[in-house]
Amino acid sequence: MRCLARLVLLVVLLVGAAVGWLYRDDLHRWVDGKLHPAAQAARVGHPSATTLTSAMHRLDALRRPGVDSIVLSANQMASLLVDGSRLLPGASSDSFSIELGDRSVRVRTMVDSAAIPARWRMLMPGSARRFEELVVRGTLTPVRAGRAELQVEHVEVRGIPLPADLVARAAAQLTGRGSDGRIEFSLPAVVGGFRVRPDGVTIYREGSTR
Repeated sequence: MRCLARLVLLVVLLVGAAVGWLYRDDLHRWVDGKLHPAAQAARVGHPSATTLTSAMHRLDALRRPGVDSIVLSANQMASLLVDGSRLLPGASSDSFSIELGDRSVRVRTMVDSAAIPARWRMLMPGSARRFEELVVRGTLTPVRAGRAELQVEHVEVRGIPLPADLVARAAAQLTGRGSDGRIEFSLPAVVGGFRVRPDGVTIYREGSTR
Protein backbone atom coordinates (compact mmCIF):
# COMPACT_ATOMS: atom_id res chain seq x y z
CA MET A 1 0.00 0.00 0.00
CA ARG A 2 2.86 2.35 0.86
CA CYS A 3 4.51 1.60 -2.52
CA LEU A 4 1.25 2.40 -4.30
CA ALA A 5 0.98 5.74 -2.47
CA ARG A 6 4.55 6.61 -3.46
CA LEU A 7 3.83 5.68 -7.06
CA VAL A 8 0.73 7.88 -7.10
CA LEU A 9 2.71 10.75 -5.56
CA LEU A 10 5.44 10.34 -8.17
CA VAL A 11 2.87 10.41 -10.98
CA VAL A 12 1.28 13.55 -9.52
CA LEU A 13 4.67 15.25 -9.25
CA LEU A 14 5.58 14.32 -12.82
CA VAL A 15 2.25 15.58 -14.15
CA GLY A 16 2.62 18.79 -12.15
CA ALA A 17 6.13 19.32 -13.48
CA ALA A 18 4.96 18.70 -17.05
CA VAL A 19 2.06 21.13 -16.69
CA GLY A 20 4.35 23.73 -15.11
CA TRP A 21 6.80 23.41 -17.99
CA LEU A 22 4.04 23.55 -20.61
CA TYR A 23 2.55 26.70 -19.10
CA ARG A 24 5.83 28.21 -17.88
CA ASP A 25 5.41 31.41 -19.88
CA ASP A 26 1.87 31.93 -18.63
CA LEU A 27 2.99 31.30 -15.05
CA HIS A 28 5.82 33.80 -15.46
CA ARG A 29 3.40 36.39 -16.88
CA TRP A 30 0.98 35.80 -13.98
CA VAL A 31 3.70 36.20 -11.35
CA ASP A 32 5.14 39.25 -13.09
CA GLY A 33 1.68 40.77 -13.33
CA LYS A 34 1.19 40.36 -9.59
CA LEU A 35 4.59 41.83 -8.75
CA HIS A 36 4.70 44.59 -11.40
CA PRO A 37 1.13 45.28 -12.59
CA ALA A 38 1.84 48.75 -14.02
CA ALA A 39 4.86 47.57 -16.04
CA GLN A 40 2.95 44.61 -17.45
CA ALA A 41 -0.01 46.80 -18.41
CA ALA A 42 2.34 49.11 -20.34
CA ARG A 43 3.61 46.14 -22.37
CA VAL A 44 0.12 45.34 -23.69
CA GLY A 45 -1.08 47.29 -26.72
CA HIS A 46 -4.43 47.59 -28.50
CA PRO A 47 -4.87 49.04 -32.00
CA SER A 48 -6.98 52.12 -32.67
CA ALA A 49 -7.28 54.84 -35.28
CA THR A 50 -5.90 57.37 -32.80
CA THR A 51 -2.76 55.40 -31.98
CA LEU A 52 -2.19 54.59 -35.65
CA THR A 53 -2.20 58.31 -36.41
CA SER A 54 0.19 59.02 -33.54
CA ALA A 55 2.50 56.20 -34.70
CA MET A 56 2.62 57.64 -38.22
CA HIS A 57 3.44 61.07 -36.80
CA ARG A 58 6.26 59.54 -34.78
CA LEU A 59 7.60 57.80 -37.90
CA ASP A 60 7.62 61.11 -39.77
CA ALA A 61 10.45 62.18 -37.44
CA LEU A 62 12.72 59.59 -39.08
CA ARG A 63 12.62 61.61 -42.27
CA ARG A 64 14.28 64.57 -40.54
CA PRO A 65 18.06 65.00 -40.71
CA GLY A 66 19.87 63.72 -37.65
CA VAL A 67 17.05 61.48 -36.39
CA ASP A 68 18.10 57.84 -36.57
CA SER A 69 15.57 56.19 -34.27
CA ILE A 70 12.32 56.65 -32.37
CA VAL A 71 10.44 54.56 -29.80
CA LEU A 72 6.85 53.39 -30.26
CA SER A 73 4.54 52.28 -27.46
CA ALA A 74 2.78 48.91 -27.39
CA ASN A 75 -0.46 50.59 -28.56
CA GLN A 76 1.29 52.26 -31.48
CA MET A 77 3.03 49.05 -32.55
CA ALA A 78 -0.21 47.08 -32.32
CA SER A 79 -1.85 49.62 -34.61
CA LEU A 80 0.96 49.37 -37.18
CA LEU A 81 0.82 45.57 -37.20
CA VAL A 82 -2.95 45.46 -37.68
CA ASP A 83 -2.76 48.11 -40.40
CA GLY A 84 -0.03 46.15 -42.21
CA SER A 85 -1.58 42.69 -42.20
CA ARG A 86 -4.65 40.72 -43.03
CA LEU A 87 -6.12 39.68 -39.72
CA LEU A 88 -6.39 35.98 -39.04
CA PRO A 89 -9.52 34.46 -40.62
CA GLY A 90 -12.51 35.21 -38.42
CA ALA A 91 -10.56 37.61 -36.19
CA SER A 92 -11.55 41.16 -35.37
CA SER A 93 -9.29 44.13 -34.68
CA ASP A 94 -11.57 45.00 -31.77
CA SER A 95 -10.26 41.96 -29.88
CA PHE A 96 -6.65 42.18 -31.07
CA SER A 97 -3.82 42.89 -28.63
CA ILE A 98 -0.08 42.40 -28.45
CA GLU A 99 2.23 42.09 -25.47
CA LEU A 100 5.83 43.16 -25.93
CA GLY A 101 8.69 40.95 -24.76
CA ASP A 102 12.41 40.78 -25.45
CA ARG A 103 12.40 40.62 -29.28
CA SER A 104 9.12 38.72 -29.01
CA VAL A 105 5.40 39.45 -29.01
CA ARG A 106 2.35 37.68 -27.69
CA VAL A 107 -0.66 38.22 -29.94
CA ARG A 108 -4.16 37.61 -28.59
CA THR A 109 -7.44 37.83 -30.46
CA MET A 110 -10.92 36.30 -30.55
CA VAL A 111 -11.65 34.18 -33.62
CA ASP A 112 -14.91 33.00 -35.13
CA SER A 113 -14.91 29.27 -34.36
CA ALA A 114 -16.06 28.54 -37.92
CA ALA A 115 -12.61 29.73 -39.09
CA ILE A 116 -10.77 27.21 -36.88
CA PRO A 117 -9.89 23.96 -38.71
CA ALA A 118 -11.97 21.00 -37.55
CA ARG A 119 -8.96 18.99 -36.38
CA TRP A 120 -7.98 21.84 -34.06
CA ARG A 121 -11.48 21.96 -32.58
CA MET A 122 -11.27 18.24 -31.87
CA LEU A 123 -8.35 18.95 -29.50
CA MET A 124 -10.45 21.29 -27.35
CA PRO A 125 -12.59 19.83 -24.55
CA GLY A 126 -16.20 20.85 -24.14
CA SER A 127 -18.67 22.17 -26.64
CA ALA A 128 -17.71 24.65 -29.34
CA ARG A 129 -18.20 28.35 -28.63
CA ARG A 130 -19.17 31.06 -31.09
CA PHE A 131 -15.82 32.80 -30.55
CA GLU A 132 -12.61 31.24 -29.28
CA GLU A 133 -9.52 32.89 -27.80
CA LEU A 134 -6.45 32.47 -29.98
CA VAL A 135 -2.96 33.28 -28.66
CA VAL A 136 0.12 33.27 -30.89
CA ARG A 137 3.58 33.89 -29.46
CA GLY A 138 6.87 34.21 -31.30
CA THR A 139 9.89 36.30 -32.27
CA LEU A 140 9.19 39.50 -34.22
CA THR A 141 12.11 40.64 -36.36
CA PRO A 142 12.70 42.95 -39.35
CA VAL A 143 13.20 41.28 -42.72
CA ARG A 144 13.99 44.37 -44.77
CA ALA A 145 12.84 47.97 -44.94
CA GLY A 146 9.05 48.06 -44.56
CA ARG A 147 8.69 44.39 -43.69
CA ALA A 148 8.49 42.46 -40.41
CA GLU A 149 8.22 38.75 -39.74
CA LEU A 150 6.78 36.81 -36.82
CA GLN A 151 8.37 33.40 -36.28
CA VAL A 152 5.53 31.46 -34.66
CA GLU A 153 6.74 29.43 -31.69
CA HIS A 154 3.58 28.81 -29.67
CA VAL A 155 -0.14 28.69 -30.43
CA GLU A 156 -3.00 28.33 -27.96
CA VAL A 157 -6.71 27.94 -28.61
CA ARG A 158 -8.95 28.43 -25.58
CA GLY A 159 -5.85 28.34 -23.39
CA ILE A 160 -4.83 24.90 -24.68
CA PRO A 161 -1.42 24.70 -26.43
CA LEU A 162 -1.51 23.07 -29.84
CA PRO A 163 0.94 20.22 -30.48
CA ALA A 164 4.31 21.52 -31.68
CA ASP A 165 4.07 19.79 -35.06
CA LEU A 166 0.88 21.72 -35.84
CA VAL A 167 2.29 25.16 -35.14
CA ALA A 168 4.16 25.58 -38.43
CA ARG A 169 1.25 24.17 -40.40
CA ALA A 170 -1.11 26.49 -38.50
CA ALA A 171 0.89 29.53 -39.59
CA ALA A 172 1.00 28.23 -43.16
CA GLN A 173 -2.79 27.84 -43.30
CA LEU A 174 -3.33 31.29 -41.85
CA THR A 175 -0.95 32.99 -44.27
CA GLY A 176 -1.02 30.80 -47.37
CA ARG A 177 2.75 30.34 -47.23
CA GLY A 178 4.90 27.26 -46.82
CA SER A 179 4.98 25.41 -43.51
CA ASP A 180 7.88 27.44 -42.11
CA GLY A 181 5.88 28.94 -39.27
CA ARG A 182 6.29 32.59 -40.27
CA ILE A 183 3.75 35.41 -40.58
CA GLU A 184 4.67 38.59 -42.47
CA PHE A 185 3.59 42.17 -41.74
CA SER A 186 3.96 45.24 -43.93
CA LEU A 187 5.27 48.40 -42.26
CA PRO A 188 5.77 51.93 -43.58
CA ALA A 189 8.78 52.09 -45.92
CA VAL A 190 10.60 54.48 -43.60
CA VAL A 191 11.03 51.64 -41.09
CA GLY A 192 14.50 50.32 -41.84
CA GLY A 193 14.61 48.04 -38.82
CA PHE A 194 13.44 47.73 -35.25
CA ARG A 195 13.99 45.99 -31.94
CA VAL A 196 11.20 44.85 -29.65
CA ARG A 197 11.64 45.38 -25.92
CA PRO A 198 9.15 45.12 -23.05
CA ASP A 199 9.14 48.90 -22.58
CA GLY A 200 8.66 49.79 -26.25
CA VAL A 201 9.76 49.19 -29.83
CA THR A 202 12.79 51.08 -31.09
CA ILE A 203 12.36 51.90 -34.79
CA TYR A 204 15.46 52.62 -36.88
CA ARG A 205 15.67 54.64 -40.04
CA GLU A 206 16.99 52.72 -43.05
CA GLY A 207 20.77 52.94 -43.20
CA SER A 208 21.20 53.93 -39.55
CA THR A 209 23.58 51.98 -37.31
CA ARG A 210 22.10 49.81 -34.54
